[in-house]
Amino acid sequence: MKGSPLLSTLSDIVFFSLHLDVVKTRLQKQVIKPGQPAKYRGIVQSIALIYKEEGFFALWKGITPRLLRIMPGQAITFMTYEAVSSGLTSRGYFSS
Repeated sequence: MKGSPLLSTLSDIVFFSLHLDVVKTRLQKQVIKPGQPAKYRGIVQSIALIYKEEGFFALWKGITPRLLRIMPGQAITFMTYEAVSSGLTSRGYFSS
């Protein structure tokens, strides 16, 4: 049985990249006061600190807005691919 491209994309976003988006946002938004070390200093340290202070599911905060932003773009990408692929196949550039 062939998997759904949409579900595959969503699982990639949820399980592999979303926690990095949380870390990136925290690194970018932190305010570093002169003479004090930064709270978040790198990817691994940030993941460990977020997990320790807020728990495992804190790494997936903000999933709803991210999915609402990403899903329309992915849908357009899939539709464009299918249209171009069908057009090129019907003109004999690719075999079916």
